[in-house]
Amino acid sequence: MPYIIDRETSMEFMHNYTLLKRVKRINGIAFFTYLIGGLMIMAYSLVSMVGLSWDWIAMYTGIPLMSYISFILIIDTFIVAPLSFYLTYRVSILHHSLSGLIVLPLQVANYGLMIWLNIIHFFDRIPIAFTIVSLYCLACIFTGAANMWAVIRYHWLEDQEGFPQFNPRYEEYKENRREREIMDPYQLRMQQIQKRSSGEMTELGATQDELEKYEKVHIPSEMDSI
Repeated sequence: MPYIIDRETSMEFMHNYTLLKRVKRINGIAFFTYLIGGLMIMAYSLVSMVGLSWDWIAMYTGIPLMSYISFILIIDTFIVAPLSFYLTYRVSILHHSLSGLIVLPLQVANYGLMIWLNIIHFFDRIPIAFTIVSLYCLACIFTGAANMWAVIRYHWLEDQEGFPQFNPRYEEYKENRREREIMDPYQLRMQQIQKRSSGEMTELGATQDELEKYEKVHIPSEMDSI
């Protein structure tokens, strides 16, 4: 019996397909946010060390050394940024929920650390550094939270009928194919015999029609009496 999907199921497929596209879009945004943001924050920390904190300039100007600020930024960003990107990769591409539960608190804790350092006047010499790191952390926190929602919805969609295509025609084709594969070999053989027999009967019927046609157009002659 052919597998037919009703209208309600088709509407559900359409809704789930739209939701899956949204989930993938959020995964992509989070992935590139952590990738590009991580590369930029690491580049800035290096530039901060080289461009803002040259010790030889401090020696001649008499201002306090600022290299320790950049040094802390380098340590922080070169640990947090790559680790956060790796965890986000596992969430966005591999849909690993535990990684999402790790990366989000990691960014929240890192942002909390930056706020504490700012409170104790750590960034007084380079206030722009606190602004840049804060922007990076906030972007990662918001996209990480959205990504965590997306991976939860993805796992829910995995349990729904039609995942991942959510295409009624494909489901009908797949179900009909499955029924053909599990069909009893004897029943399949009988269907083949019936199909072949019907073809033979059709040919026989055609031959009989030709004989009747011949009889109708036959003209009696003297040879018929012999």
